[in-house]
Amino acid sequence: MSTGTINQKAIDLLDQAAFTSSAVKDKERKSGSVKDENLYPKTRDEALQMKDLLSQAWDAAEDREEAEFKEKYERLSEVVDWSLTRHKTWKWPVIAGAALFAALLFWGYTAQLKEVKGIKDEIKQVKAWEPVRDTTITWEECGTEYSGKDYYKDATTWKVNRLALLKSTYERYSESAAEYKAKADTASNRKDRKSYKEYEKKYTKDAEEKRKEFDELSDAKFKDVQKQATKSLKHYLSNGRGLANFILVVILLVVALIVLYIWTGNPYGYNITKSRTRHKILGWIQKVGFWFAGLCFGTGVAAQLFADDIIWKYSDGSTSRESDVAGTAMNVMWKIFLIVIGVAAFIGVAGLIMLLEVAFGLPVKLAESKEAA
Repeated sequence: MSTGTINQKAIDLLDQAAFTSSAVKDKERKSGSVKDENLYPKTRDEALQMKDLLSQAWDAAEDREEAEFKEKYERLSEVVDWSLTRHKTWKWPVIAGAALFAALLFWGYTAQLKEVKGIKDEIKQVKAWEPVRDTTITWEECGTEYSGKDYYKDATTWKVNRLALLKSTYERYSESAAEYKAKADTASNRKDRKSYKEYEKKYTKDAEEKRKEFDELSDAKFKDVQKQATKSLKHYLSNGRGLANFILVVILLVVALIVLYIWTGNPYGYNITKSRTRHKILGWIQKVGFWFAGLCFGTGVAAQLFADDIIWKYSDGSTSRESDVAGTAMNVMWKIFLIVIGVAAFIGVAGLIMLLEVAFGLPVKLAESKEAA
């Protein structure tokens, strides 16, 4: 503190204002000197108290142009003005990451709607099947090759393909059950043997269910075949609609999160001071995360697409050139992998930052709204 100036009373009030913030440490109070970053109030009450002290100091000053008073007053006034002013803390890159995720979800949503429409068309196709002569397909004469092409063209095509699928699945489950039985018989560890037997039991049960479905369908009449085909399609339709609705809900949640992020991203200065550590950590996460995302994406875009040709040299000194198809395929996979990792990292970091900012900022915003009311 200063002594012996014409503005001594005013200076004392300014010194009180400088020590208003709860950020001021005990050793600073004892020394009478405050670090610049600790001048900032952490609550509205502290900011208003500091403002009031500055007002008292202004009224008490006999010479407002005195260097010491003017310098302290202007500095503390800047602190108060900044603390009682709202500041934009939301960032465009974070919003871009969330918006990109929403766009990808929307693309998936439209694709799912297209799939749902296709299932509806298949249901109409099944209901319009022309009656055919009833036939029985035995287990022995049924093959295991099936095709998804024109699967619902007519009752016979569907029945043949469905039975082949059931038999193929039965054989796969039976093979798995046999493998786990062999492992259980040779396992030396009791825990492993118990686990293998549980898997054997599971696959045996699944195989039996597929065989039961086969037997029920093998001699089914036209109406029953049509009914089963419709039932299976309605099951797919229900799942497809459920997935589409889920994607739509997620899109709406992402949009709502973006809105909340912007709404909560204009806090008063004193709230920024209060959450200074969090902002520093999130800023570091954003910087490192976006750097990693940009590195992966940029490397993926710039990576070589076509592999160098393979040059064959022969004993007579002649050479031949051949395209490295396998190398080019690996390059394409590597490019795609890096680009996907980059985009995923960008979306993930943006989503994490946005979620945390909203989670911490929403209670503060609601408290401000409650106080205003």
